[in-house]
Amino acid sequence: MSKSSLDRKPSIRSPGIGLLILSLIFRFLLLVVTSGFSWVLGMAIAFQYPSTTQEIPIAEKLLRGVRSIVSQKKLPQSSRSTPASTSEIIMPQVELTEAQRKELQTELKQLQTQLNSLISRIRNLENQLGVRKSDGNLEARLDLISQQLALPISARQNKQVINKPSQPVFSENTMMVTLPSDVLFKSGSNTIRSEGRSILDNLIGELKNYPEMTISVSGYTDNLGKMKVNQEKSFLQAEGVAEYFSKNMGDRYRFLVIGYGESNPIVENNSKTNRQRNRRIEVKIHQK
Repeated sequence: MSKSSLDRKPSIRSPGIGLLILSLIFRFLLLVVTSGFSWVLGMAIAFQYPSTTQEIPIAEKLLRGVRSIVSQKKLPQSSRSTPASTSEIIMPQVELTEAQRKELQTELKQLQTQLNSLISRIRNLENQLGVRKSDGNLEARLDLISQQLALPISARQNKQVINKPSQPVFSENTMMVTLPSDVLFKSGSNTIRSEGRSILDNLIGELKNYPEMTISVSGYTDNLGKMKVNQEKSFLQAEGVAEYFSKNMGDRYRFLVIGYGESNPIVENNSKTNRQRNRRIEVKIHQK
């Protein structure tokens, strides 16, 4: 026997790793069998003794919470997608008895009757004030009526001139007209309302009597908001009126546009009515 063969020692494989793998497999199988048995046993108990409570299970609450979080993170749908039908029936979330259902139906009929009465009364107010019926909701129509009633007397007289074109707006003593911005423009913008265009059309008929004159259009706001924003808003509104005049009067007139913002108020900004009076457009004819 050679020396090298004597030096070799027989290799002994350790059984630790094999036993560990077998132990993990056995535990996994035991877990699967135990879980399946528990699920079957739970289902059998649920069918045999169903719960009578109205509360939503905890698992269902968790599932709904996850769904709501996921839906909030979804991207907005494309504008090309078909909108949901407004006639979709919404199922009530509360179980109602027959007596409760009849009581609510009676209350609903009363509310519908009150709504029809309210619409009729609003239409009557609009007719009395000569306000054109807008396509907005009831709240917007009521807001417009409130603005009309809050106008100063001079502004109401200027608006009534629309129905009396023979009565002059400008005269030797009065070469300036003050118009309420809330009537001329849509809320929070420099887009002229249809009612505002009617007022401006009436002024155009008078302004054409003063050819080659310089006409200044000045815009004013209240003191709500930042001063810089108010000044820019007043200028854009005055510019919109001047552009409307220029488009309908031709190039024989010179227009001067000024945005004063919240400066030069005619009354203190200490109430809603006063702030509304300060939101105005002044149109003035400058004689040579």
